[in-house]
Amino acid sequence: MLVKMKLQTSASFRAVPKCFSIINESLDILCKTPSYTTLLNWIHKIGYYELNKIKEKADDWIIILDESIQLGCDKILVIFGIRESKIDFTRPLNFQDLVPLREISKTKWNGELIKDVVLDLKKEIGNIAYAVGDYGSDLKKGLELLNITHIHDITHKIALILEKAFKNNILYKEITQQMSEMRSKLSQSEIAYIIPPKQRKKSRYQNIKIISDWCIKALNLMENDQEKSKKIKDNLKWILSYKTFILELSEINQVICDIEKVLKHNGLSVLTKRQCGLILDRLTNSQGIQIKEQIQSYLNSTIEMLPENKKILITSDIIESAFGKYKNYVSCNPMAGITNLVLSIAAFTSSLNEKEIKEALEVTTINDVKKWSGQFIGKTLLQKRREALCPI
Repeated sequence: MLVKMKLQTSASFRAVPKCFSIINESLDILCKTPSYTTLLNWIHKIGYYELNKIKEKADDWIIILDESIQLGCDKILVIFGIRESKIDFTRPLNFQDLVPLREISKTKWNGELIKDVVLDLKKEIGNIAYAVGDYGSDLKKGLELLNITHIHDITHKIALILEKAFKNNILYKEITQQMSEMRSKLSQSEIAYIIPPKQRKKSRYQNIKIISDWCIKALNLMENDQEKSKKIKDNLKWILSYKTFILELSEINQVICDIEKVLKHNGLSVLTKRQCGLILDRLTNSQGIQIKEQIQSYLNSTIEMLPENKKILITSDIIESAFGKYKNYVSCNPMAGITNLVLSIAAFTSSLNEKEIKEALEVTTINDVKKWSGQFIGKTLLQKRREALCPI
């Protein structure tokens, strides 16, 4: 139960045992509550078990890979896999669909190192039909060296298209600046409830949804709510001068959301490409038409990479989600850097049935986890800090 609570919620390692203790007390159950360190060890063991159990050898593996950076210069390379024959193209992927294949930390990654990791992986699992991920230069180079088809993740690709479209757009810059100033100015005022949402600093051109959604709501407030206060009027009047651009931005945003929904649920195929073409036809403004042409070019070039009549997995959102969950785990102690807690990423893929959890905890030892950490993680940032700053 504790393992499921930890892996399926955002509760911290200390909070889960406390919640369990409260449940026991409320239901008058005589059951000893494990400590948070015990729970931590259980997650390590489950992650190690999932990562190291024997994988099927087949000729239709698809890998999803990415590297993430934390405090310090260490980067963790994570590779998930799924058999093409086992993909359910009626919904997005979930963690239980995936098989964790590799988790390795290094100070620096390059194409040659990634090639070596994937080449070693092929010996274990068989043929890799194609890989999905962002077009990071190291990942791209490593896959090119092995002649593995690299599908550019749709979320990252569309962000690049939007960056090209809006990077030098004066109206877009002015709106985001106005929103930022409004947020700083009014965050502690009596009308703080209308302030814009916080914008992303990284991947800023993925902000288009939160920007257009808030702007549309603010426009509706200004045009339709007759009872709004004078202070709201004074602080939102600037938005009226951008009405035409906001409506165009909202149109682009809605089209992109609809396209991503089709492709992330159903994959890319001749049929879904046709569906996306009909959605893209809704773009009528000049900026939208440019975006439409670039998205169509991306879909055409991607579908030509693989044999006809094949559905293509076109998103690596699941690995971004895994990194997000992992970073939430370590957010309370960022100075720890990359530790063996990255095994939690592999643990996310566990089916969490009692039989599998029991087997994972019984066959995996703490020593196994320590050996794996020494081989694939090395010294953590906190260990280096202690060695450098603690007195001898």
